[in-house]
Amino acid sequence: MNPTTFDIVFPLTVLGLLGVAIPSFMVGANWFLNRQRKTFASKEEPYECGLSRTVGTADERFSVKFYLVAMIFLAFDIEVAFLYPWAIQFLKGGWDMVAILAAFLVMLEGVYLYLWNKGALSW
Repeated sequence: MNPTTFDIVFPLTVLGLLGVAIPSFMVGANWFLNRQRKTFASKEEPYECGLSRTVGTADERFSVKFYLVAMIFLAFDIEVAFLYPWAIQFLKGGWDMVAILAAFLVMLEGVYLYLWNKGALSW
């Protein structure tokens, strides 16, 4: 039995309507419940990273440590992103996948050694 156009479109329409209705309801309820609260001047001031006042301008130069932290994040992120598909293929392919994982971990260790040599891992 072939599905009709209604059978295909109706669930998508309901999903779209719910995707619009639920956030709209939440925003409306937030506005309605918070309209009687008093606001203070301190709430309107910018608050950033635990500092009550922002320091400096937006065109300041960043320290190289931010770059090193980003490299560490990328190393961990890529490691996790590649380990999930490897685990799925390991269940299908068996122990032949261990050599692929070993090669990947050797390359990843090279990244960690580079970061350690640069001093990025010494906090």
